[in-house]
Parts: sequence; C-alpha cells; structure tokens
Amino acid sequence: MAPRIGFEPMTYRLTAGCSTAELSGNTIGMWAYYESYTKCQNFFLKNEHISLQSPYLYKNLMQKKLYITTPIYYSNALPHIGNAYASFIADTIAGYSRLQLVDTRFSTGVDENSQKVVESATALDMDVMDYADMMALKHRGVWDAIGIRYTDFIRTTESRHHEFVQSVLQRSFDAGDIYEWIYEWLYCIGCETFKKETDIVNGRCTDHPNRELEQLSEKNYFFRLSKYQDQILAFYESHPDFVQPRSRYNEIIEFVRGGLEDFSISRETNKFGIPLPFDPTQVTYVWYDALFNYLTVVEDDEARWWPADIHVIGKDIVKFHGIYWPAMLWSAGYDAPRQLLTTGFFTVDGQKMSKSIGNVIDPVAYIWEYSRDMLILYLFTAFPIWEDGDFSQEQAILSFNAKLSNNLGNLLNRAIALALKIDGRISWSVWKVGTTKIDQYRELMSHSDLKWSLELAFAYATEINQYVEENTPWKVDIFEDDGRAKLENILFILLSNLRKISIMLIPFFDSKMRELLIRIGTPYDDAITLSENLFHVPSDFYIAEKGEPLYMRIAK
Repeated sequence: MAPRIGFEPMTYRLTAGCSTAELSGNTIGMWAYYESYTKCQNFFLKNEHISLQSPYLYKNLMQKKLYITTPIYYSNALPHIGNAYASFIADTIAGYSRLQLVDTRFSTGVDENSQKVVESATALDMDVMDYADMMALKHRGVWDAIGIRYTDFIRTTESRHHEFVQSVLQRSFDAGDIYEWIYEWLYCIGCETFKKETDIVNGRCTDHPNRELEQLSEKNYFFRLSKYQDQILAFYESHPDFVQPRSRYNEIIEFVRGGLEDFSISRETNKFGIPLPFDPTQVTYVWYDALFNYLTVVEDDEARWWPADIHVIGKDIVKFHGIYWPAMLWSAGYDAPRQLLTTGFFTVDGQKMSKSIGNVIDPVAYIWEYSRDMLILYLFTAFPIWEDGDFSQEQAILSFNAKLSNNLGNLLNRAIALALKIDGRISWSVWKVGTTKIDQYRELMSHSDLKWSLELAFAYATEINQYVEENTPWKVDIFEDDGRAKLENILFILLSNLRKISIMLIPFFDSKMRELLIRIGTPYDDAITLSENLFHVPSDFYIAEKGEPLYMRIAK
C-alpha cells in the first residue's frame, strides 16, 4: 500500500545498508520511510543525505510508544501553578507524540501515604481515607479543568499499588539490599526525608525553614544504596542524556562521587501506609512507596511500557529520581528510566509564592480569567524548562498580545482580508519561504525543547509577515494583466506558511490552531502524522468569511 503523501509526486530511492525501497511523494517520503522501515538509522534519498540527528526521536518512531510521567503530587494541597507547569510540559510532549501517531501513555497522580496527609486529615477532623478520597477527586478536577490529557491517574492508596510495592520490597529484601538498623536522626515532614547536618541551616531544613525538624530514634529498615555507587557512576557515564539539563546531570555525578549512604525505607511510628511484607510492624517510607507508582501504572504490560521514556520532575526531587530510583529499580530487577527532564523554580512578580503574600496562582482561576493558551505561552517562553525564572503577570499579557494576538493573528487577518477580495479561493503556486523551519522544529521537539520550538514558530510567523510587507499585496490591482495571478501567488505563499506555523503550534494550542486551519480551508488530518501534515502542500485554500479575531487582545 502506497504511503499517504503530499503534492507533486517524485520518486526517491533509499540506500545506505537498508533494503532498497521506492516511495512516491514529495519530501514526506522520508517520513513515510520511518513509518515503513525499522532496520537502519541513516539513509540516503536520491540527491540528498538525511541523517537522524536525534537518537531519542528515532527510538520513538521505531518503537511507536512513549511513556511519560509527571511527579505524583502530595495530596494534602491543591495543585498550584508550579505543579501545573510540570503537568503542562508532560501534556505537551505527550500531545506531540500522539500527533506523530505514537502510542502514548501519560501518567500523573497523588502521593497519599505520607505524614502530611495524616496531619491534614487530623486538622479537619476527618478520617484519613475520606480526606484522601476528597483530595484525589479535587486533584483530578484541577487537571481536567486545565486540559491535562493524562491516560492514567494513580493513587498510592490503591490496592494494586500496595501489592506491587510489597512485591518489589520483598525482591530487594531477598537480594540482601534491605536490612534492619536502629538510628537517631532529624526528619523533615515537609520533604518527607531525613536530614544530615549538611542539609540544615540554623536548625531548619533549607527547603522548609518554617517547619520544625523532628528528632527521631527508632528501628528502621535501610536500603543499601552504597552498594550501587559504582553502578550509578557507570550508568551516568554511558547515558550522558539521562538527566536534563546537563548542569543537573553534573550535580548528580558530583554528589555520587562524594559517597552514597544507605537510606531508610520504613517508619516504625507511622501506621498509615504500606506495611513491609517481611515486617508488618513497619510501613514503607514515602519515597520508596511513591517512586514505584511509575511501574504500578504499567504493570498490565511492563514489557511494552517499561522503562519509562521521560519523567518530568522538579529540581528539588532530582536526587531521589537520579540516584535512589535507579538503584531501587536495579535491586528489584528493572531497568532505569530513559530520561529525567527537570524543571526549575519560578517566582511570581519577583517574589516567592506564598499564601501570606497572596501571590499563589491558581491555574484554574487564571485560565478562566485569561486563557489556557496565554498561560502555556508564557510558562514555556519566559524561561527554559530547566532554569529558574519569574512569572510576571504583566509580561504574560504583553507576550500574549504580541505573539498570538498581533503576530499570528495579523497573518490570519491579512490572509482573510486579501483572499476575500478574490472570492476566497487561492490555487497552488510556487513557494519557497520558510521551508527550512520544519526540520529545525522537528529537531527541537524531539529533544523536548518546548521554549525554542515555540520561539521558532513565532519567528517563522514574523518572517512571513515581513514577506507580506515586502510584497505589498494590498497594492496589487487584480484587474490589471497578471494582477490576480500575482495576488494569488503571494496569498498562496502566505497561507501555505501560515498553515505550517499553525501545525507547529498544535501541540501547544490545539483548539485554536485547529480552528485556524478550518478557517483557511485545510483542516488538520488526524489520520497522518504531524510531520506528514507539515510536509503536505494543499492544492488550494478556501476562506469563506471574515469571522472573529482568533485571539482578542487583552487589556492590561
């Protein structure tokens, strides 16, 4: 069966150690090749050498699956904008994967087996499980309200998770990686972790300076993390892209080289949690319990979905995911995940988010007041994913007006106004503007570089606006000789590139970009990949009416 392809057929021959194949089509032929052949990583098109620059993209296309996760969030508080940031990142990557017709699982959830949940329930005079049920429902409500398209929502109080965690605990215990010890240490409930002197400033945890540390002395079970120090270092050496960005990768390496200490995996005093299978008087320590949620989600088909492709996490939990998690997995007989994508922290208008200051942003309320597109645009373009930044509410409005309302909206408005002068139908013509942007975009998206993918799309829109300015189609007299043909040629270039820009933006602004494509007479085709949609050249465009502006400007 011939691959589905675009306009003006031509033939390519694939070589370079692969089975020879001929494809009919335009440059989409190389993407049809990805769909049909799985044996070679580089190939030649007739007259052009194509190299797969992203091993990660190649792997996804070949395996046809992506498994991505957010952190599972503590259930004792509603998600705020920082939590929403991580979820938006995972949602966008998962959305792009689906648009490439890659089988995708996207997991999120709530971490309920913690002392924080017990304390919050007690403060409200509620049964702990009743409180957990209430908060899980509220968390799902937030994600649904802001359009997070998860496939799995895991609660750590679920029986399937209890059973799975007990099974991996038993495996590690049988392997000699878990042992009993009595010790005395300082414990931070805010972090749900024990603290060493180096983690404490002025007697307080550096991450939770407003909470008292608890002095604990009890019998616990410990995991032999020190046993895996050399294996972790070797793993990092052979997996240089495991932690993104590189700066955090280097931080982990330095920490491991400083020497790893065994860590507690249980509590004797807590009663709400997962009992150890080999000592039911103890419950599993929250991080050991919580991290295995990623595997609980896919235990129905571990062979297909594990290892996870991307864990999106905050920089404050990179140590647990980058050091503890691989060792725990190896001990239980599993492979480490493929990549940790770590986010930075951000302030709001230059101040740390605080209930007392009143600057904690509720993502649901923000979207109701403005829009989801505005929130995503600013979160993704104000600073790179992995860097700290500031959320300026004034700059968010300015960015929305400049990039979506003015830049992209102006392109659409110009196209509509000019097309309606000639009955709205524009036929195919020669066009060359902006074609190099597509490959750059695919490369950026393959590396989950959402900021520069967006910036590229808007730079592309600026380029096409400049093209229109230079060619002044509004001055063309369609009643002169070749006047109509000249205007159609300019319009076809404008609309062809506007269509591509819109497709590039679909992973970020799905609803509005699909609306734009319908308005210019070329709806998005969900039967083919996003890349195929990008390379396809429509034979014509049709604009029926002016309609409302795609994005209304927001007054400050």
